[in-house]
Amino acid sequence: MGSLSLVKIKTMRIVNRKTFLALPENTVYAKHFEEDCFNELQIKGETWSNDFLYEDLNDFDDNDTSEERYEKIGRMRDNGESFPLRLDSSSRDGLFEDDQWFAVYDDNDVEKIIERLKKTLTF
Repeated sequence: MGSLSLVKIKTMRIVNRKTFLALPENTVYAKHFEEDCFNELQIKGETWSNDFLYEDLNDFDDNDTSEERYEKIGRMRDNGESFPLRLDSSSRDGLFEDDQWFAVYDDNDVEKIIERLKKTLTF
């Protein structure tokens, strides 16, 4: 039998944690909660036994402390300041929730998301 680490999603679907951990790095996903709720899109990184790394697509922080991050969010909200996105950092999930489900997006879905985002560009 082949290695589970080579599993590739062919269509968007919801998978359990065990299946998700076997998926390759760079898999685009959103955590699935309750009946019809999803978190933001993230990119799966390396799997570490029963844990994994991920990248946020909306992260701006530069390894700030929690206090510095909250301060920046307040400045963005209250003063209109902006900070550049940081798309090259990863975080550890570390939640070990065996009953967690994941909506996993296939290459076609990712291409559609990219094409839709391109339509938002104003230049």
